[in-house]
Amino acid sequence: MSQDESFTFYTYSRVNRDEDRWDYTGIPDVFFHNEEEAREALHELRHDVISDRADEWWPMQLEKIETLPISRDTIFALLNDGVGSFIKSYKVIDIID
Repeated sequence: MSQDESFTFYTYSRVNRDEDRWDYTGIPDVFFHNEEEAREALHELRHDVISDRADEWWPMQLEKIETLPISRDTIFALLNDGVGSFIKSYKVIDIID
């Protein structure tokens, strides 16, 4: 594996979170290989939530992330400090109301 290799993944989270995006909240992030998989999962989640009248839908943001290049040090940081330490770039690409 090349130590210069980084990866692009997609995920989603709630819009307007008060805490740092990568802080541990007790709810794990789910990551996807491509935007289409992430978008489909987010639309399925929205459908499930709004079909249950006891639940309330909160706007969610679809996100694109790029990891730091893979190395012993970046994997070590990921394991010890969490996902935020492994993110090179982060971009909100859509908001689902």
